[in-house]
Amino acid sequence: MTWSTLETEYEGFPLLLRRPDHADIWQFKKQFSQLVSIYHLLDKVTANGLPEKKYNKTLADFDHSMCSLFEKNKQGIILLTETFGGKRAYYYYTSPDYDIAPLLKKIKRQYKVSLEFYCSIDKRWGFLKKYPVEIFPK
Repeated sequence: MTWSTLETEYEGFPLLLRRPDHADIWQFKKQFSQLVSIYHLLDKVTANGLPEKKYNKTLADFDHSMCSLFEKNKQGIILLTETFGGKRAYYYYTSPDYDIAPLLKKIKRQYKVSLEFYCSIDKRWGFLKKYPVEIFPK
């Protein structure tokens, strides 16, 4: 899968975005109605909230795992990664009853990272519609 990137500013700080180039993201709206937000609390950040370059390179395998969480089981899709304010967020839509907790427990053990996650039903995909930067054409 190819990805698009955007470097912008939000509230005076750099905001780095990556999104997969889905041919038509909206085709998944009926199938995936649970928004899953996973936040990686970065260990080494600069004054502007971005990860230190050397440290960021060490995250490549972890990042790849996070970006491909649903390639095999097809229970969800990744929407966006966002790096801002000392965190890297991964946003997905999943099946409404998908329990991501066991998978994240395994990832935390494997990569020894600090993660927080939140799930909410978002049938109308309001997250994408209200995101402060247009990331997918509506």
